[in-house]
Amino acid sequence: MFVSFIYTNSKDPEFSMNPFFNQEEYRPRALIRLIIFVFVSILIMGSSTTVYFFGFEYLIAGALLAGFFWVMFRFVDQRDSISESGILLSKEWMNEFAIGTLAGGLVMLMIFLLEWSSGDISIEGFVWNRTSSVFWLIPVVGYLIKMLSIGFYEELISRSYLIPNIKEGFTVGKINPAKATIIAIALSSILFGTGHMGNPNVSIFATINIIFAGVMLAIPYVLTGRLSYSVGLHFSWNYFQGGVFGFRVSGIEHMHSIISIKQFGNPLWTGGSFGPEGGLIGLVGIFLILTLIAGYIKKKEGKLELHHTFKSTFRENKERLRKADELA
Repeated sequence: MFVSFIYTNSKDPEFSMNPFFNQEEYRPRALIRLIIFVFVSILIMGSSTTVYFFGFEYLIAGALLAGFFWVMFRFVDQRDSISESGILLSKEWMNEFAIGTLAGGLVMLMIFLLEWSSGDISIEGFVWNRTSSVFWLIPVVGYLIKMLSIGFYEELISRSYLIPNIKEGFTVGKINPAKATIIAIALSSILFGTGHMGNPNVSIFATINIIFAGVMLAIPYVLTGRLSYSVGLHFSWNYFQGGVFGFRVSGIEHMHSIISIKQFGNPLWTGGSFGPEGGLIGLVGIFLILTLIAGYIKKKEGKLELHHTFKSTFRENKERLRKADELA
């Protein structure tokens, strides 16, 4: 299967044997595109967030990554419509973003109340009662901006870029675009999970949980072709977890959470010093979110099936958009 990242099914040797450039599609091979995108994205994320400014520095990272994404998307991947990215700031998109935000926040509230009622956490105080050199609202808003930015650009990277490109790379022979999409969800989620392996207090179980979180975030995207639910879920899960309820987010502690807690309980259940994402309670939350969002999409759309973008090849999608432009 991996060979499809390098060669095509073309009977013309001139087309099929170039390991770097797909002359049929007039763009670099999928593997080359992915390597360039991931490498440069890591550099941007690392270099643009080195100076701490209460989380506002992540706005710069988000803007730079969005710009780089657009260059790759439009001029390297040769995609014609921004709608193919899953980002389309319409009323429908914003409504779905709100639904994702609500679902993530409610499930994290459930986790907080469950742990609090069972004695797995205790409330130690609130942000406005702590002594600080800055007004307490500044870091609270800064963390909100940080998590909005991270929710946006991590979905842009891990779902909007990786999934279509991996899908196109694996669409070969008996592997049709729908099957290749399943492979893309799995591989992008594994990359998403292993990308957190350098975080503090990480464990194998925490990594597996984050892989499942990647799958949960990918499914709304491939069902609707829109990144709205995924961005909302990613943002609210992180923000309410660390910014409101005081849990660690993927092992990282936020010192200005609205509620300050002390963690007790069995780390296998609570996630311990990694936060809920490292425990069984986090896994339950991930599957609950997936159930809620899938149920909502089914009710809204009347069915659960892959969006046509993920059932078609790159060339078929380009042709569909060309015909749509002619009719417009």
